[in-house]
Amino acid sequence: MPFRNASCLSRSLLVRMLVALTGLITMTLAHAQSDAKDCSDPAMFPTRIPNYVIASCKRGNDTEQLRWPGGQQQVMGLRSEVVYRVPAPAQGATPKYVAANYANAITKIGGVLLEDPAKTTLGDRLTARVNVDGKEVWVRLFSEQAVVGGNWVSYKLITVQVDSGAQVVSARKMLEALDKDGFITLYINFDTAKWDIKPDAQPTIKEITELLRSQPRLRLSVEGHTDNAGAAAANKTLSENRARAVMEALVKSGIEASRLKSAGYGQERPVADNRTEEGRAKNRRVELVKLP
Repeated sequence: MPFRNASCLSRSLLVRMLVALTGLITMTLAHAQSDAKDCSDPAMFPTRIPNYVIASCKRGNDTEQLRWPGGQQQVMGLRSEVVYRVPAPAQGATPKYVAANYANAITKIGGVLLEDPAKTTLGDRLTARVNVDGKEVWVRLFSEQAVVGGNWVSYKLITVQVDSGAQVVSARKMLEALDKDGFITLYINFDTAKWDIKPDAQPTIKEITELLRSQPRLRLSVEGHTDNAGAAAANKTLSENRARAVMEALVKSGIEASRLKSAGYGQERPVADNRTEEGRAKNRRVELVKLP
């Protein structure tokens, strides 16, 4: 009889232990699958793809270099970056499914798809522009990880609410950088394979002109750089033409040609990894270099 009672007690204890263990596992899994601390969905995309949780997030005033077939744009303002992830590939969704959902949400509020996932081979890229409450917002969706089992294990969603007052580097900031580092990097937007100065570059040209007028002894070398997409010789020529176009725009604004020179280095002097889109965007730049 005592042995039987002990056996019953052991079984009862075992059941309670299993229940407790199950609860602990459930709580652990729930915690593991919860959003990262202080992270939430962007306000314009309150409904996320099922099973994905926020693995990380960033938010602050910053710049983003956007590129899509036929164009590129550097935007500045309040930048939000959210990385979504699923615990296992089988719980995820295909790139086309994820991108199509965001594309539909954007078009429903009147946004413009500059890179429409429905028109791409893999359907795994989205770049869009939309006005929200009178403010321009840019959206970019992509993944930095390979597709596993046909699904995205993780993807990144970036939104930038443009601050129009921050789009142009001021003449004062340029001077500070030149005095400190001897050069400043500018991201002047050009159409693909072209070097015409676009209207949205005029404010930057105006600030460079103001800089040179305020510093009559300052001489500058305008230097163009590209990423490594395409032939090296063609990139070098393109960078030379773009640098020359900027220099000619400054001369046209009243700056003496003797204070300026231009050069193009193509893909020879990268400042970032050309294996990533972000790196290539940073390499497509114009630098103002202080001359002795």
